[in-house]
Amino acid sequence: MKLLNIPFKLGMQYDNWEFDLEVIQDRIQGCDSYIYIGKKVNKFLNYSTDKTELIFSLDTLEAVLITFKNSNSYFNELSEIISLKLNCFSDTLENNEVKICRFVTKTNEVWVIKNSSNLYVLISNPNYSNAIINSLL
Repeated sequence: MKLLNIPFKLGMQYDNWEFDLEVIQDRIQGCDSYIYIGKKVNKFLNYSTDKTELIFSLDTLEAVLITFKNSNSYFNELSEIISLKLNCFSDTLENNEVKICRFVTKTNEVWVIKNSSNLYVLISNPNYSNAIINSLL
C-alpha cells in the first residue's frame, strides 16, 4: 500500500512472501496467520514497529496487522497522519480501555486500534476487519 509506505498490497499471493514468513496460531478461523520476518518493515510512517502479521485466506493476502509496543501517545498522531495520507472518511470510538479509529477507502479499511497493552494498525479487506479486531480486544 503505497500511500502508507508498506510493501504489502491486499490481494497479493502468499508466494510473494513465503520465505519471509513464520507460521503463528491463526488469528481468525478459515485464515492463515504469519509473522513477517523480512527486513522491509521495521518502521511504519516513521514509527518503530514491534511486529507485522500477514493474514491470508486461500493464499491471498486479506489483512496486514502492524503492532507497536509501549506507544500510548501514538494513537492520535498515527490517526492524523493516516487521515491526511488517505484523505478519506474516518470515525472514532473511544472508552476507558480501547480507542478505535477507522478509515474507509474504495477497496479496504485501515484501522488504528489501542487496547490496554498495544497499539495496532490494521489494513484489511472489510470482510475480515471485525473478526480481527475482536481478536485484539
